[in-house]
Amino acid sequence: MKYCYHLLVLLVLAGCGGGDDGTSSQSQQEKPTTTLLGENTVPTDARFQQFETYLFEINPADFEFSGNRLYLKVYLSSGNTLYLGQIDKQALFAFPISVPVKEQVVRYDLFSDFAGDKAVTGESTL
Repeated sequence: MKYCYHLLVLLVLAGCGGGDDGTSSQSQQEKPTTTLLGENTVPTDARFQQFETYLFEINPADFEFSGNRLYLKVYLSSGNTLYLGQIDKQALFAFPISVPVKEQVVRYDLFSDFAGDKAVTGESTL
């Protein structure tokens, strides 16, 4: 009896498959007629990269911190941190960053281990 019930359910499910009701949309784009890359061209100004690499530079000596240790946090507006660590307070600090193409600003926080120093927050336009 159980096998007959399962067979009946399978037949009903197979019979109610989605058929074509004749209202297919004509607005679908046509597929390319070839798969050769040379025959499927793109505009010359098309961009396929998702990330850009920039050189981020900051000179800590410009900010006159009193503390012995200086820390830098570089991040995006989305909150993604690109760098967080200790840097030399006497030397120019530069490193490459890779950011999404849509990003135009990188933010940074500069702070020291001395309680009397105020943290510096800034932005660098890419």
